[in-house]
Amino acid sequence: MQFPLAIKQKKTTRNSQNNLKSNIMKALTKKTNSKTQVSTSKEDKFISKILENLDKVNAKDWEQYANVPFQHPKNLFTKKEYQGFNTFALYIDMLVNKFKTSCYATFRSISKAGGKLKKGAKGTVIEFFSYVFKHKETGQIFTSEQFSTMSSAERENLTKIICIRNYTVFNSELIENLEEININIDPEDENHELDFQEQINCENFITKLITSGNLKLTHARLNVACYAPIQDYIAIPEKKFFISEDRYYATLFHEIIHWTGHESRLNRNLKGHYDVTRYSFEELIAEMGSMLICLQFGITSEFINSVRYLKSWSVNNSENRTENIKKAFVLSKKAKKYLEQF
Repeated sequence: MQFPLAIKQKKTTRNSQNNLKSNIMKALTKKTNSKTQVSTSKEDKFISKILENLDKVNAKDWEQYANVPFQHPKNLFTKKEYQGFNTFALYIDMLVNKFKTSCYATFRSISKAGGKLKKGAKGTVIEFFSYVFKHKETGQIFTSEQFSTMSSAERENLTKIICIRNYTVFNSELIENLEEININIDPEDENHELDFQEQINCENFITKLITSGNLKLTHARLNVACYAPIQDYIAIPEKKFFISEDRYYATLFHEIIHWTGHESRLNRNLKGHYDVTRYSFEELIAEMGSMLICLQFGITSEFINSVRYLKSWSVNNSENRTENIKKAFVLSKKAKKYLEQF
């Protein structure tokens, strides 16, 4: 089986912590499964907003989009860069609305700073992850800080629960009195996203996969890159044959995500490549995973091609696209997490 070359590539206050714990407690005491309740409805809003913006992307404007310099979306007040798929969601928002700034903030933060949104201003949805720990017998909830101080024996009685929270953020161009606001406030209503931040270069990353993960990589005289699941190896042209180093790495990361799907690893059933739908879905996972790794290493020149790919996939796979894109996002993040162990 071969996969063709991809189209590419604060600190919270005590009150906010108490509010978070209170909201979690309310969710966990409901009769239905709490973990599902916390994550499903929130994530739907996130994916739906991405699809809404993708529908606004005009294929005739690809050249115009490609000529827009990439600006990493960041918080207006902390200047902290958004990570993972939040980068993707906000970058699309910048493209379709032709924003010249990459700064975003919540309505609450803007109001706290003395800002006022323009009439009709529309925000976009981002998501953040936090963790709590629930005692298996008593149901008592513990924060991550409390968990870190516990012994191994105490931790065995706890279950880790992932909580996904959505926020609507607005581009700073939508603030009517931007020049007058207090830019130094502490935006206490936003959590910090948990994301793999270790700064190692691409070659070290690949070397670790080869030495510790038993990745079989060969540079061959081919006009495409591919992953062969039966032989379990990746073949790719030498770097000098790509139009840029960024394209080389984005392509290699795409194939490495395919590699994670082997039956001995995450087992995504890659042998079903004759099924067009399954093949297309695996390509979507690989493209999204490659994008996440590229962002991790600061490779941004190929980002527009990931937008292009997702737009194309969305148009050609309109049936159940929300569910499928959400699933692809989850699986691509799982693949990236798998690679982090090496």
